Amino acid sequence: MPLEIEAKFRLADAGALQARLREAGAKRVGKVLEENHFFDRPDGSLRAADRGLRVRMARSLDEADAAQTALLTVKGPKQASELAPREAFDVQVAPADQIVPLLGALGFEHVMMFEKRRETWELDECLVELDELPELGRFAEIEGPSVEVVRAVQAKLGLGDGDMEEASYSKMVSGLLKQRGEKALRFGVKG
Repeated sequence: MPLEIEAKFRLADAGALQARLREAGAKRVGKVLEENHFFDRPDGSLRAADRGLRVRMARSLDEADAAQTALLTVKGPKQASELAPREAFDVQVAPADQIVPLLGALGFEHVMMFEKRRETWELDECLVELDELPELGRFAEIEGPSVEVVRAVQAKLGLGDGDMEEASYSKMVSGLLKQRGEKALRFGVKG
C-alpha cells in the first residue's frame, strides 16, 4: 500500500528557504503551475469518509513549450500517527484534457478547483515542494519515505514545528470558497 508521508509548513520567507535548500545541496527539479480539480460523489460520501479524488493538471513554468500533464490521485483517510500518513494512489493520464470530462461522464461532481505554483526540490530521500496559493500564501511540503527521514530534512532546513500547518490545501481552499459561494480560486481572478 503506497503511503504519503509529508509535513507542511507556512512560510514567512520562501527566499530564505530556497537559500537553505541550495546550501544543503538540494537539487532543483522545476517549477509548474497547477490546476487542482477535486471531485466527489453526488452524495458527498468521499469527503465524508476523509477520502479524496483529485486531478492535478500541470504545466511547466521553466519550459515555454512543455505539454500539460495530468495526474489522477485517490487518497485514503489520514491515519492516527505522527504526520498523519495516508494511502495515496497516483496515475498519469493521457491525453491530459480528457480526464476531467471523463470523471463527469462517470457521475462524479466537480466540487472545486484551485491553482498553485509549485517549485520542486530533491533533498536526501525527500521531495521539498515550495508552494504558493492565491490569497493563502506560501508553504513548504516535505514528502519522504518515513517520518524519520521527513523530520531529518525538516531539521536540516531549519523548519520548526511551530510553523507546521495541519490543514490540507483542499480544506483551506474549500473553506475560503464556501464563504464566497464560489468553486474556483485562481491567481489574479476570483470565481
